[in-house]
Amino acid sequence: MSDNREISDDHDHGSHEEIIDIKALLKMLVDSQAKQAESQTKLAESHSKLAEAQAKQAEFQNKQAESFARLAETQANTHQQIIEILKSTNTAANNHQKQQARNSENSDKGSEANEAKQKQPKLDRGLQACYVPGSNDLLCKALKGNELEKANEYIRSNPEVINQGIAHDSSTTLHMALYWKLDMTFVEDIVKLMTPVALEYKKTNGNTALHIAVRRGTTEAVVMLVDKNPNLTQIRNNNRETPLELALRYVTVGQKKIVEYLYSVTRDVEPSPFAGHDGARLLCKAIDANFYDIALCLVKKFPKLITEKSLVHEMCGLELLVRKPSAFRSGTKLTWWQDHIYSLIKVDMNSTYVKQDERHTCESSDCTKRDEENSSENPEIKKSEESSKVSLTSDKRILMSYLTRVPCIIRLCNQKLVHEHAIVLLKQMVAEIRNANTYDEIRLFFRNNPNIMKVAIENGIMEFVVECMERFDDIIWLRISGQRMIEMAIAERNLKVMSFIYNRGYSYEDKISLVSTTDYDHNTILHYAAKLAPAAKLNKVSGVALQMQRELQWFKGVESMMPENDKFKKNRKGYTAQSMFTEEHKQLVKEGEAWMKDTSGSCMIVTALIATVAFAAAFTVPGGNISDSNSSMNGSPVFLGRTSFTVFMVADALALFASITSVLMFLAIYTSRYAEIDFLESLPQKLIIGLATLFISMAAIMVTFCASLFIVVGETFPQRLIPVALFGCVPMVLFAWLQLPLFFEMIRSTYWSSLFQKHIHIVDPAAENNSKKKENISTQSFCPKGFNLPGCRQVPIHRNSDIKDVDIECFIMGRVRGSEDAELEKDLLQIWSSMDPKMRLIFIKAILLCALTPML
Repeated sequence: MSDNREISDDHDHGSHEEIIDIKALLKMLVDSQAKQAESQTKLAESHSKLAEAQAKQAEFQNKQAESFARLAETQANTHQQIIEILKSTNTAANNHQKQQARNSENSDKGSEANEAKQKQPKLDRGLQACYVPGSNDLLCKALKGNELEKANEYIRSNPEVINQGIAHDSSTTLHMALYWKLDMTFVEDIVKLMTPVALEYKKTNGNTALHIAVRRGTTEAVVMLVDKNPNLTQIRNNNRETPLELALRYVTVGQKKIVEYLYSVTRDVEPSPFAGHDGARLLCKAIDANFYDIALCLVKKFPKLITEKSLVHEMCGLELLVRKPSAFRSGTKLTWWQDHIYSLIKVDMNSTYVKQDERHTCESSDCTKRDEENSSENPEIKKSEESSKVSLTSDKRILMSYLTRVPCIIRLCNQKLVHEHAIVLLKQMVAEIRNANTYDEIRLFFRNNPNIMKVAIENGIMEFVVECMERFDDIIWLRISGQRMIEMAIAERNLKVMSFIYNRGYSYEDKISLVSTTDYDHNTILHYAAKLAPAAKLNKVSGVALQMQRELQWFKGVESMMPENDKFKKNRKGYTAQSMFTEEHKQLVKEGEAWMKDTSGSCMIVTALIATVAFAAAFTVPGGNISDSNSSMNGSPVFLGRTSFTVFMVADALALFASITSVLMFLAIYTSRYAEIDFLESLPQKLIIGLATLFISMAAIMVTFCASLFIVVGETFPQRLIPVALFGCVPMVLFAWLQLPLFFEMIRSTYWSSLFQKHIHIVDPAAENNSKKKENISTQSFCPKGFNLPGCRQVPIHRNSDIKDVDIECFIMGRVRGSEDAELEKDLLQIWSSMDPKMRLIFIKAILLCALTPML
C-alpha cells in the first residue's frame, strides 16, 4: 500500500509540474500576442502619419505651382512694361531728333528749344537696360573680338539693340565699346544714336558709360558723353562714387586731364558730391591721389570738409595729408646734389582747371603764398596750360634749360611742384581750422583726432609742426592722448621737432614748466627718452652698437635739459628714468655685445694674418741678401740702395705696426665689460681705432706687395706691372666700398653727432644778472699752509678780508662743495662759527685726514 501511495504521489507531483509549465506557456503566448497587437497598432499609426505628410506635401506642391504661375505672370507683366518703356524711349528719341532738326534750321530759336528740352520729362536715373539672354550674343562676340564691321552690320539690321543690354550685367553696346577701348569713331556713332536719357543706363554694379570711360582713361569719350548729357557727372554707382571720385581712384598722373575736366563740370547740386561724408571722401581721394591742387580748391570753397571724416578712410583730410611724408620736403630724402638743384628750381602753381565761379578763391598768387604779408610781393601769374613750369633767375636760366631735359631733374621739378602744392594745402587747412573755430573747439578737434599730431611728429613733417605752433600759441601745452608735443617728439626720436619746440623763445618759467611737467603716469620727459625707440627709428642706424650709442646720446641729451631735482623723479610704477632706461635697453645691450664681439672677432683674424705676413716679409726680402763673407755688405739685402726697397721696408713696417695695434684694439673690445655706458664713447672709440688701423695695414700690405713685385721684375717688364697694380687696387676699393660707410658713420656719431651738439641749459636771467654784478670781486685759490691739495675751489675774497680765517674756511668749503649741497655748506659754517679753538683744530685734522686718505 505504501508503494502504491508513493507511486500515486509521484504521479500527482509530475502532473502538477506539467500544469505549471502549461500555464507558463499560455502566459507567454498571451504576452506575445499582446505585444504583436501593440506593434500592429503603432504600425497603423505610422501609416496614418505618413499619409498625412504625403497629403501636406501634395498641398505644398500645389501652392508652389500656384506661386510659380503668379511669378511667371508678374514677369510677363514686367517684360510688357519694359517693352512699353522702350517704345516710349524710342518715341522720345524720335521727337528729340526732330527737335534737333528744327533747331538746326532755325538758330534764332535755339535758346527756347534748349529750355523746352530741359523741361521734358526724363526717366528715372539708375534704370538698367533690358537684357534678354542669348538675344544679342552675336553683337557681344563681335565687340569683344574688335570686329567693328560685323557690329555695325548687326546694329543696322537691329537698331533697337542700341538701347538694350547685350550682356548678363546689363551692359549696353556703349558700355562694351568703352570697356574694350574700341575705335573712337565707332563710339561716337553709338553716342549719336543714343538719347541723353539712354546714356544714363547703368550696369548691375551701378556704373554708367561715363564711369567706364573714366576708369579706362578715355578722355575724348568723357568729353563727348558730358557734352551730350551733363547730368552724367552727378550720377553715382553702387559705391556712391561719382565719375570724379572714380577718376581720382583710377586715373594716373599722366591722365590728369580727365580729373581736371570732371572737376570743372561737376556741379554742386543736391545731392551734392561736395558736402558731408561724400565731400570728405572726395577730399581724401584727391589727397591720396596726390592731386593737392584740386584738394586746395575744394578746401577753399568748402571749408567744412577739413574737419569732416571720411567713412571710407576713417580719418579726415588733414590726417591723411600728414600721413604722406613724401608730400613734403622734410619727409623726402635727397642727396647733396639733388638738394642743391632742388633749391634752384622755381615752380609755377597756376591751375587751369579752376571753376569759373571760384576763380577768385583759387587764384595762382593766393595758391602760391597764403600769408597776407607776403601776398603783395607776388606778381600776378598768367594762366598756362602746363601745371608745372621752371622759371629761374636770368644767370641760371640757360643752365637749367639744359638740365631740365635730364629725366632725374624733371623728377625733381615735379617733386617740388607736389611739395609746394602740399604746403599750400596744409597752410590753408590749418588757417581754416584756426579762423572757423574757437579755442575750445580747436582743442576738441585735436583730441578727437589724436593721430594728426602724433603721425606728423613721427614722420617728421616740420611744415605742419611750424604752422600749428604759429597758428595755435598754446598747442605745446595741449595733451593729446595724454602726451604733449615735446613728449611725442622725444618718444619718436625727432630732434628737429624737439629743438624747434624748446628753442621757440619762451620765457624762463615756461621752459622750466615745459621740461618739468609730468604726464598722468608721472613720467617726465626723461622717462620718454628712457623708453626704447621705435623699430623704424632704430633701423635707420646701422649696427646694434651704434643704435645703443644713439639711445644713450638721446638720454644724456634730454638729461642735460632737466633741472637736477627732476632727474631722479619716479613715475607711478616706481621707476626712475635711469632704471627704466636699463630695463628697456637690456636686450639691446645684449645684442650690441654680440655685434661687437662678432665684428671684432672677424676683424681680429684679418689683422692677425696681415701681421703674420708683414713679419715674415721683413726677413724674406725680395732679391735675397748678400752672402759674400769677404764683403762688408755681407748679410745686407741685395736691393738695399733702391728707392723701391725703401718703400717696401716702410710699407711692411707700417703694415706690421698697424695690424698689431688693430689686434690690441679688437682684443680690448673683446674683453670689455659691456656696460651700457660703454656704448656711448668707450667701445665706439676702440672700434674706430681698430678699423682705422686695419684699413692702414691692408693698404700698407698691398703697397708692400707692389713694391716687392717692382723690385723683382720692374726693370725687366715695367709695363706688365700696370695691370698688376690695377688688380691690386680692386680688393682695397671693395673693402672701402663695403666698410667705409660704417666707419664714417661711427666717426660722425661719436665725434660729430648732430644729437645735442650744444647741450641745452636753462639759464635764469636773475642769476645771470647777479653774476655780472660780481665782476669787481677777485678770485684766488687758498689752502692751509704747508699743503697743496687738489680739489680746493676758488672762492671770492674781498680785499679787506682776514686771510687766516679765509684760509681755513676756503679749505673746508673747497673740500665739501664737490657735493654741490648748499644745505651742507650752511650747516658746516654754522658748526664752524660755534666751535672753540680746540674743537676747530680737531675738526681741521679730521678733514685733513679725509683729504689725504685717497692720496695715500
